[in-house]
Amino acid sequence: MAILVAKSVTKRFGGLDALSRIDLEVKEKSIHSIIGPNGAGKTTFFNCVTGFYTPEAGEILLEGKNITGLAPNRVTRLGVSRTYQNIRLFKNMTSVENILVGMHPHLKSGMIGSIL
Repeated sequence: MAILVAKSVTKRFGGLDALSRIDLEVKEKSIHSIIGPNGAGKTTFFNCVTGFYTPEAGEILLEGKNITGLAPNRVTRLGVSRTYQNIRLFKNMTSVENILVGMHPHLKSGMIGSIL
């Protein structure tokens, strides 16, 4: 079963096609890499998957559910998390701990409640 499917995803900025009919299928327990030079559309694609951008065309499915155009907080609640290219995370934390910071939407008490 595919956990993430992109069907003909297209994103434009003005007259520029940043993504043009991108298709991708990620199956359970598989590892994929999206590589390319600066400006190739890698971040734009992730921004579409995570709800920061809404594609002009196409669909993004998560476990069969259409998540195209959902707000980022709703996509996060469905289990999609991301980090940014930022070398200044929390210096006193391990890599795993830095990643776990993004798990706060899944905590029953919320981040502040867990701290207290």
